[in-house]
Amino acid sequence: MMAFSAAAGGAEAPAGIQYKYDPVPRAADDITATASREKREEGGTSSRFPLVLIGAILLIVLLFGVKNYADRRRRKVGGGPIPMPTVPLALMAATVIGALAFGAGGTVAASSPKAPRNFLGMAPQEGFTTVDTQRMSLGGVQAIRLPVSWPIVEPEGSGEYDWGLYEEGFRAAASVGIPILPVLYGTPAWMARKTTTLPTSSSQLKSWKRFVAAAVKRFGTGGTFWDEPEQVGIEPTPPKDWQLWNEVNFKYFANPVSAKNYGRMVNAAAPVIRANDPRADVMLSGLFGRPKGPPSKAVDAPKFLKQLSRYVKAGTFDSIALHPYSPNTKALKKLIAEFRFAANKSGYKRKPINITEIGWGSGPAKNAFLKGSEAKQASLLSSALGFLIKSRKRYNTE
Repeated sequence: MMAFSAAAGGAEAPAGIQYKYDPVPRAADDITATASREKREEGGTSSRFPLVLIGAILLIVLLFGVKNYADRRRRKVGGGPIPMPTVPLALMAATVIGALAFGAGGTVAASSPKAPRNFLGMAPQEGFTTVDTQRMSLGGVQAIRLPVSWPIVEPEGSGEYDWGLYEEGFRAAASVGIPILPVLYGTPAWMARKTTTLPTSSSQLKSWKRFVAAAVKRFGTGGTFWDEPEQVGIEPTPPKDWQLWNEVNFKYFANPVSAKNYGRMVNAAAPVIRANDPRADVMLSGLFGRPKGPPSKAVDAPKFLKQLSRYVKAGTFDSIALHPYSPNTKALKKLIAEFRFAANKSGYKRKPINITEIGWGSGPAKNAFLKGSEAKQASLLSSALGFLIKSRKRYNTE
């Protein structure tokens, strides 16, 4: 699954904090040059193609005309049988047109890649209603990523859970048959001073498992939410995946960053999800591609995945996830390749990659994620999306 995230500025918003990452693009990374280069790399037709093709056709027509005129002249002066020029000229026409169609100006004609079903999702940064989900459905959206905050659901540590803030989202998505991708994250104040402090002790992990179990029992297959009167007439649409935490390799969601601590959380939560909903899959945290900071606060996604493999076996979960925010498509390609290589080397070769956040903004171009005009934003999104669709088999992305 690939989820586009909206540009936001909230400190707790999963996509909003990405603007802290502020690489300075080189001149070679200019969006116009990048879009042109990516078009050549991915395959496309030259803007001169129609003119060249028209010229070639006119030339072939002219050759036919000249040959026919010469044949008529020869017939008049008794030149004998007239050779049939149609076949060789037709072959020449086919050769010229075929060459142009497959390689005018050194490029290759290629149709736009088609995304498979369940490929495109959304990661809204605000609440959404049935009006929004109806539009999403018409646009082909097949999943909605929804962060579910543990501190909000269980503010007192009493084992009582308040899901009210998230029920409208589940209801609105189910009304059009779109499943929610819940992201369970955040440590409550009664457990730690900061929401970014991962639960590590036995008692903390016990509370974490209770919260995970409560979420699945509420919204998973056969969950209590689907039996309530408010959902009458709505087909139950439980989550297909449950994602454990958000960007656990970056200080804004885990501080300190620790693959060992996160591994303990995964090992604790995964069996709970499967026990309460055998149909659901376990998805690891979406990892921020290249966060900036010391090792205790920021670890590149490929490196963190390798570290995590020391503590979490492949059979514990079903898929991995990446947030490949990049200045351009060239950098995105490199990051995807490195992440896939790291997964393969870590024993996670068969685990598909979910792109659970990606996007660029169109605000004033103050950093690599704000591209200025909407046209530049659209150009980069099209380039990145085309690459991700075409490279699905190569990198085993969903």
